Amino acid sequence: MANQFSMLSIFNAALLEQGCQEVSENDGSDEYRVLAAQWPFIIQSELEDGNYFFTREQAQSVTRTDGKYGFDDGFLIPSDAVFVRNVWIVGEDDARYEVDWTQDSQYVYLDKDDGCWMEYIVVPGVDLWAANFSTGVKKRLEAVISRSLKEEFTEAAGLDQAAEVHFQRARTHSSKSRQERPMYRKGPIARARMRRGTY
Repeated sequence: MANQFSMLSIFNAALLEQGCQEVSENDGSDEYRVLAAQWPFIIQSELEDGNYFFTREQAQSVTRTDGKYGFDDGFLIPSDAVFVRNVWIVGEDDARYEVDWTQDSQYVYLDKDDGCWMEYIVVPGVDLWAANFSTGVKKRLEAVISRSLKEEFTEAAGLDQAAEVHFQRARTHSSKSRQERPMYRKGPIARARMRRGTY
């Protein structure tokens, strides 16, 4: 069965739980404006903390620019990336090699002129979220309502704690669902090269 969550449905679930009236999209109400302002910060903060499998993408980048920050080469980050988690190259033996790298808002920088692979985080559509993740977001929004609109700070702190419980469940389930595996299997030659620090 498809996930029926949407931003507005989570807003309204949080509002109803707090004894407030439902809102419609961009209706100009204080409730909508407060929740819409906090929404991106809540989502991106938890995605950075949680390492959820449904937010992870990987791609090869060969769009080169001149390097910065002491690196020779730069490669374009995909436009939907929130941030890059890891960068590697693939050697002639098809093995994966970790590299030193850094990034700015548009490029990752490293010393390799023919491209790289990167794992990055995207913000997936609400319909792809796990139930515990959605519930954590709802509880965090309830805390926003309690703190910002009702000025009930003790209740808000409890709701933040409840959100963290649901986020922790979602993180645990995500890590069990998709164990991180190397994209390429290293053979004996590749392992020997890695020990010598060459690629």
